[in-house]
Parts: sequence; structure tokens; C-alpha cells
Amino acid sequence: MSGPRALPLLLAALWLVPTVPAEVDFQRQVQPILKKCLPCHGRDEHARQANLRLDSFEHATGKSGGHPGIAPGDAAHSRIVARVQDDKNPMPPGGERLSAAEIDVLKQWIDGGAKYQQHWAFEAPARPEPPTVSQPDWVRNPIDAFVLARLDKAHLKPSVEADRYTLARRLALDLTGLPPEPELVKAFVEDESPEAYEKVVDRLLNSPHYGERWARVWLDLARYADSQGYEKDGLRTIWPYRDWVIRALNANMPFDRFTVLQLAGDLLPVPTEDQLVATGFHRNTMTNTEGGTDDEEFRDAAVKDRVATTGQVWMGLTVGCAQCHSHKYDPISHQEFYQLYAFFNQTADADKPNDEPKLEVSDDVTTLIFRELPADERRETHIHERGSFLSPGALVEPATPAAFEPFPEEFPRNRLGLAKWLVSKRNPLTARVLVNRLWSRLWGIGIVETEEDFGTQGLPPSHPELLDWLATELMRLDWDMKGVLKTMVMSATYRQSSDVTAAMVESDPKNRLLARGARFRLSAEMVRDQALAASGLLNEELYGEPVMPWQPDGIWQVIYSPIRWTTSEGDERYRRSLYTLWRRTSPYPAMTTFDAPSGEVCTVRRISTNTPLQALVTLNDPTLMEAAQRLALAVADDDRERTARTMFERALVRPPTEAEVERVLALQAEARAELAGDRERALELVNFDRVLYTDERTATLVADVREAEEGRGPAAMWRYTTEDPGADWMQPRFKDSKWEKGRSAFGRMFRKESDKEDPNEKLSIATPWESDNLWLRTEIDVDEKELTDFRLYVRAFAHFEAFVNGVAAADSVQETGTHVDYKLTPQAAATVRPGKNVLAVRVFRSRPPESGQHVDIGLTAVRPPRLEAQGGDEVERAAWVVAANVLLNLDETLTRR
Repeated sequence: MSGPRALPLLLAALWLVPTVPAEVDFQRQVQPILKKCLPCHGRDEHARQANLRLDSFEHATGKSGGHPGIAPGDAAHSRIVARVQDDKNPMPPGGERLSAAEIDVLKQWIDGGAKYQQHWAFEAPARPEPPTVSQPDWVRNPIDAFVLARLDKAHLKPSVEADRYTLARRLALDLTGLPPEPELVKAFVEDESPEAYEKVVDRLLNSPHYGERWARVWLDLARYADSQGYEKDGLRTIWPYRDWVIRALNANMPFDRFTVLQLAGDLLPVPTEDQLVATGFHRNTMTNTEGGTDDEEFRDAAVKDRVATTGQVWMGLTVGCAQCHSHKYDPISHQEFYQLYAFFNQTADADKPNDEPKLEVSDDVTTLIFRELPADERRETHIHERGSFLSPGALVEPATPAAFEPFPEEFPRNRLGLAKWLVSKRNPLTARVLVNRLWSRLWGIGIVETEEDFGTQGLPPSHPELLDWLATELMRLDWDMKGVLKTMVMSATYRQSSDVTAAMVESDPKNRLLARGARFRLSAEMVRDQALAASGLLNEELYGEPVMPWQPDGIWQVIYSPIRWTTSEGDERYRRSLYTLWRRTSPYPAMTTFDAPSGEVCTVRRISTNTPLQALVTLNDPTLMEAAQRLALAVADDDRERTARTMFERALVRPPTEAEVERVLALQAEARAELAGDRERALELVNFDRVLYTDERTATLVADVREAEEGRGPAAMWRYTTEDPGADWMQPRFKDSKWEKGRSAFGRMFRKESDKEDPNEKLSIATPWESDNLWLRTEIDVDEKELTDFRLYVRAFAHFEAFVNGVAAADSVQETGTHVDYKLTPQAAATVRPGKNVLAVRVFRSRPPESGQHVDIGLTAVRPPRLEAQGGDEVERAAWVVAANVLLNLDETLTRR
């Protein structure tokens, strides 16, 4: 047997010593075979075929009713064996037939009594004793004993310890998400005491940036975003929750407390503001504000998402599979899904546009929280037939799946009780799932690779005893996350060199046996943050409102949304990536290219991709180009060799070899020779920030209503007429003095007597317009030369055509509730001269009169940047910018080693 279906067996085979066991192991040999049968013969009563169920001994033998498929002790008379061997219609019906070896395993198992065992992850972890190993001197803590024992069985040796520069960078990136400060590296390299390594670990664990790094991991799980989602995707204020997570992690809040506050902080006696803010975890679900949608439909979708997310985050199970039918593989029935649903069905949020309930956390900041409904408003919970909220079935009460630890009688049957049940030390899954998650962020892959699925469909652990030891250690430490992380990074396993040989790749391509240090690409946020840190640009301020670093134009050109991306000013644009404003329908593009999730659903692990777009981002993305510029200008001086060394050290956190210095110098010399004949390009490179931030050089030639809405001044005054003015109305020489005067915006939106608010007021309509056509003219005073990038911004429920100085400039391509920018035609832009110019626009109705019409128009242009040599020979310095850009793009720079 080959292909993906064989993978669980291949991993399971790693456990088997000797290769042919004395007796069949159900979990590692039989279960991977049986689960191929469960889509048709599992828990799902709707999909079950032939009245045969094979997920338990009682059902498979017919003791609980149904067709008996197994005769314990008698494989020859077991129906299941006959069916998988049938020549005409073998089971399973799809895909490859079972191999002869798999059939032999089934026969041995049945002849031995067909003993079923519970899936390994559903058994409470027992603390194993660290094994005896071949190199006891290599072992620094029990982690190493478990790893080395597995290496001994495979006749492999661990790698040597990495050098101190590598370890300093590895620890800093893993624990804080940032490269280490030069002072920390220097002190570590020079410290000869036995405690040198531990000092670095403790310093990084106590850094305020620790909370930021691990908050980013948690926010993926919390499907964090700063917007509501769905089509309109309006912005919301949820960042106080993000800041709560950072603070909680920095304070090393025990994970059980961390859990209770997020799932049920509002249900504690007299909850504090912090405890209420913590409930933002499940207020990160999306809200659909589009007109005509059913609020109950999307409230129900949010509750189902909360059930599924809770199952994945705390138990590593695909609970959401059971919302339409019983889970085909894991012991979670359709009814049990809705019993879990009942825990979350009593919150006051109801998919309303205002996202209530909220909490005012300061004078001008209000954030989303949970509130439980009053007793007299509580909802009944019914099973939804086939998952549809429109098809309520039997009434259910809050309860947890019967296959797991019973729900204690003393726990309340609400979210608070559920949270306590999840973090009970008797729960078989929560501790395993958490330590596996922490492990995967340090090694690039979990002990259980399928972090999102610890069920029977997931891959088995590479080191099961190690996983259980870590889970019991976490609980022994009373859910101390920093304590477990310290144990992991203090191990000899963690400290190994990541250098790899061909033999290592051949014997263990994914490093599942851990004979070497982990090597994997940095996360999306680390790629950007590292470049900012190396260049000296990084703003290390913690907490606060989300920011808008530079991103390309047009990303937010979304229908029905007037929201604009406005690049943050000053050093706010250089905040850590964690603080970047995240809009679900259009997340920050450079980071999504590196696999950052949208925030629409819970993301348990990011699956790394490798695409050419990623190289284009790191080489050409303006934020990273600016980092190269600032790095070069910060270190370049008359000593070329010193410049090369310093630049290299800041980018890679280690001193270069002599050969590497020569390569950097050669690269810089090559770039210098290429730029020598292009002074303008050299000046642009050393002034890249001045070229990049066009917002700071944008001149408003015609103000639209956003100027008034944002407090920058009134919208433009126009001359207008509704009577056809003839052929030359768009020419500068045309006399419009007899036309009427009016301020933008123009229009009349439909109104109904039932409207509670005036929609015209919302759209800032200043001048009524009800005719089929509207002709507009306004004079543009230009007092600057060399303006570029002329853009017309139009928000219109109508069509239009625009002219500048009589030359066609733009015409409409869509009706939209947001301002769409139209780049002026080159011919129109070329007519703009210092002095008086004319913008003329014809607008015409495109919809029935009762639908209303509206138009608002603005015009901007960009002043040229002021380019200077920046303190020296611009060609020499520009060549160093090129060298810095290459250094920031090296494989070693973008890789956690």
C-alpha cells in the first residue's frame, strides 16, 4: 500500500520495536485500518451502511444491536474479513484495497479476541519514567532521555550543540519573536559561567516582548481581527482583548485561569473589567451587517463557531464535524454537539451591527464582551437536524461528550463549568494539546503533527511517552506555561545544531526523531519585525490601538465600505506586526503572502507554503526596502570593511567570516558600478522613505466630503447645472458664472416614511440633485510644478465622465458606496499647469429615480520628494542599500535555525 493513506501506518511503525510484534497492537496497527471503514460503518447513523457499526466491540459483535461483523476469536467466520477479501465487491468500496499485510493484521487481531482500546489521546496521560539511554552525560533533563532513547533504537546520534550566536538568536526569536539585542549576544558569548545559557533564557522569558510573541500564537486560535467580517466587514474595537492576552502571558497567568477568564470571565462573582475584557476570545466571531440577512442565522453560526473553536483549541478535536451529523471517526455524536452548543447559547450578543454587548474601558474606547442573558430571557437549545437552525429537533441541556471525563456534579452547567471541566487535571486532552502547541512553535512541528486533530484521523505522536511526560509536567507545575517552555529550551535536544547532512535527510527528512536542531522559515510577523529591528526602525511600544503601516493602494477598495487605509504617521508605522490593523476581507498583503491567516476562522497551525511571491515580497516590499535603506544609512562610513561587518552582524546576529566580508564588499562594489551612471536612481534608494510615503506629499486639489468628515476642512464648492450646457462646457474657457453654486456631495437618496434616520445625512449630501443629468465644474488652483500621480476619488450611485482642462480624464466603471480612485489619463494629467485649471464632470442617472442618486468627487496629486545625498556620496550609499537588501533576504536571515 502506498500514498497518503499509508502515512499513519508509516508513523505508527516508528513505535514498533521489534518490527514484527509478538501480538497485534490495536491503537497502532488495527485502528488505522478500521478508520477506513468508519465513514460507512461508524457513529453517524445517517451514513451507516448495512446496519453495521465497527467503532466499538459491542456494536461490531452485534451485542448492542445491528449486524455482527466480527466473531471474536474466529476470523474465518467474521463477516468483515470476508468482505475485505471479496473478489467482486471488496470493502472499502472506494480507493485501494487493503493490503495482504493489513488483512493479516485484522485476522490476527480477531483471532486474538478482537480487543478494542480507547484511542490513545482519550486516555488520561500517565507520567512515564525517563528511560535509560546510551549517553547519560548528554541528558540535561527528562526531555533528552526520551529523545535519546528513540535515537538509540534507530541507531542515530544527536548533533553537537549549536554555537552561542545561533543559540542567542534562536532563543530570542522563539521566546520574544524578535532578534536578540547586541548587548545580550555579547554578554552571552563572553560569559563562561555554567549559568550563562539559563541567564539568557530567564531574561527573555521576563521580557515584555515574550507576551507579544506568544499572544500572536494565541490570536490565531482566537480568530482575532479588527473587523466584523462578511461582505461589509466594518471595523470594530476588539484590541483591548489583544492587549489583555499580552498582559496575561507576560504575567505568566496559569493556563487554567487563562482559560476560565476567556470562556467565562463574565460569570465569575463580581467580574472585574479585565475579566470581562478577557471574554473577547469568543466575541471575535464574525457579525453580518449586510441588509436583508437573518440575525438569528448568523447568531447561530457564531455559536457553532464557538463550539468548534473550543473543541479545537482546548481538546484538539474536530468537534465541528458533528454539527450536521454524528462524527464519523471520533466519539462525538450529533446530540452531543448541541449539548456543547447549549453552554454557549445563552449569551446576549445577537449578530447586531452595533456588536452589543460592550464595555467602556476608557473615555473613548468601548470593546466587545460576553454577557449572559437574564434568567427570564434564556433560550431553549434544540438539536438542529442536518445542522439547520430552521429545523429544530429534540430539546437538549448542557452536557459534555460521554466518551470523556464525566462532568462533575459540583460544576455549574454553564460556560464557567465547561471551562473548569476543560482544565481539569483529569481531562485527557487539554494538557497534551497545549504542550504540543508550545513544542511545535519551538521545533516547527508538533510531537503530534496534526495539532488541530488529536482524534483518530490525526497522526500519532512521534514520541508518545515524551508527550505524556510534558503534559503531566505542565499539570505538576500548575499550568505554568513559562515553566514548561523553560524546560523545553533548557534541554540538550533544543540546543542541537541545525546543520544537516545528506545522511540525516535520508534517514529522517522531517527531523521527527530530533537528531538535529530545528530549522524552519520565520513567521510572517517575524520576517517584517526582524527587518525593522535590524534597521533600527522598530518601535517597541507595547499595547494600544491598531496601526496602519504602508500597504499598496486599492487593497481596501471594497464595495459598500467608506473606510480608508491611511498610513500611520511617524514611528507608529514601525510598530510590531502584531499591532497591524487586521481586516478580514483584505488582511495585510505582505503577511498573508507568508501564510498569516485572515482571522475568519480559528487557525490552529499555519501550514507553511513556498511561493515566488514570498521572494518578491522580501526583495521588493517597500517596508522591507525601507529597512534596507535605514540599515545601510545607519552603519555606512568611510571604512568599507567595517561597514560590511557591522551590517552583516545586525542582519544575521553573528560575525561574518573573512570570505563573507569579501562577498559583501564585492556585492557593494558591483552595485556601485551599476549605479554610477544613474544618479537619480541612487538618490531614490538613499531617500527611499521620502519616495515611499506619498501621503505626506499629497496635495488636495479638490476636497471631497471626507475632508469635512475627518476635520480637515469643507468639501469643494462647485458650479453646477441640470440643463444641457452645450458642446464646450468642459473647456477651461467656458463661462459658468450663470450656473448655480453648490457644495459636494450632490444627490438625493431614497427615503421612506418608515426610515428612522435620514440616509442623506449619513452620506453628507449638501446639494440636492434629482434630475437625470448633472454638469459640474470647479477651478483648480495649482501653485506647484512637477505634480504627479493625479487621482480622482469618486463615490457615486450614478455614472460619470470627467475632464481636466477639456481633456478626457476618467469615467465610471462601477457604482460604489466608497470612494474609488481613478488615475487620470496621461493626456489629462499633462494639461495641468501652475495657475488656474478646470475639472469638469458630467454625472447621469443609472438607476430608477426612487433608488436615489449620489456623487462626491475629490482630486489629489503628489508633490515630488526632496532627494538628498543623505550625508555622503549618494552612489556609494545607494550601493550599501543594495547590499543591505540582499543581507536581509538571505536564507539564513529568513530562517529560524
